[in-house]
Amino acid sequence: MAEPVRRGACLLWAAAAAALTLLWWALTVHYNYQGNWTALYCTGEKWSVPAELSSENVYRFAGSTGFDGQFYHYIAHDPLLRRGFWKHIDAPRLRYRRILAPGLAYLLAGGQDRYIDAAYLGVVLGFIFLGAWWLSRWGEVRLGQPAWGLGFALAPAALISIDRLTVDGVLAALCVGFVIYARGGGTWRLYAVLILAGLTRETGLLLVVACSAAALVRRQWLRAALLSTSALPTLAWYAYVQRHSPDWAGATYEWVPFRGLARVIFHPPQYPLAAPVAWLAHGLDYLALAGMLLCLYLAWRALRERRLGATEIVIGLFALVPIFLGTVALWESVYSFGRTLTPLLLLVAVSGGPGKPWAALLPLAMVTPRVLLQLGPQVVGIARGLLGW
Repeated sequence: MAEPVRRGACLLWAAAAAALTLLWWALTVHYNYQGNWTALYCTGEKWSVPAELSSENVYRFAGSTGFDGQFYHYIAHDPLLRRGFWKHIDAPRLRYRRILAPGLAYLLAGGQDRYIDAAYLGVVLGFIFLGAWWLSRWGEVRLGQPAWGLGFALAPAALISIDRLTVDGVLAALCVGFVIYARGGGTWRLYAVLILAGLTRETGLLLVVACSAAALVRRQWLRAALLSTSALPTLAWYAYVQRHSPDWAGATYEWVPFRGLARVIFHPPQYPLAAPVAWLAHGLDYLALAGMLLCLYLAWRALRERRLGATEIVIGLFALVPIFLGTVALWESVYSFGRTLTPLLLLVAVSGGPGKPWAALLPLAMVTPRVLLQLGPQVVGIARGLLGW
């Protein structure tokens, strides 16, 4: 009889995470964006908006290029590249590969433009719930506290997805589910997570590689073959996008290890802020970068000290991302490297060795404060509105 009670507690904490997300959206939209929910996409004034969406009165940030959420918004309205919305996207081939969240929104809305925005919010909210549910189950088993599930909403990728409707929070949730199911939670549930991860973002395919490799290490040939087929939907979708989208020549990786990270450490970005705020931002920048280096160290320890399983292999694969992430622009902002590297932060956190869970959580605790600082102006706006200032 104990198991249903524990599951009930996990569900409550997951529901709390989703409810707090919805409350934040309602408050910030009301007090900061004049009730215009499209502001959550963070659409920049420097990018054009499809004429077909003029009725949405899309909120646009003056003098800004916006953020990634604006592009996934357009993809949700035109998931099969039939309406020409790709012309309003910075890197169509890259963005369209990440079809899961916008594609699910399109399906939930029945393909009708007027329901897309609500459906997209529902998809993001649904994965916040799932991520919190899976993390709550981890907290119950490892620490005896399902309340840890509430912390999923504080993971950098989850926070940034809540703030700007990016797809990274979806992959973060799936990574937590991966850890649970890779350790005996059911092959078909794991298979479903692998399919969804690949369609969410390119790095999601690393989960497939890790599972297949772990099975090969154990000479489980049939299991390895089965799990590897979970990449087929993603590869088929990539082929479709390749055929229907313009070429993309961008690159975010280079072969010189830590080159991008080193550049930012010695040449930090300059902020047009008052001196005390700029100092705080720089201090938290360095704390976040130190958190990533600590995470890499813990990943190395995991690979050195433990028997290689799917979780350990995927940690090793994700550890290669920050090592060869060479673009300086991605390292200059925690909104870039924080969300991109959240899978590594979460995987290290939830796979900490016996008796060492707190140390494994430390990198996450070092990166998150810089993300929270970015939300400061919105918090001030909400406080002023609630207090009538």
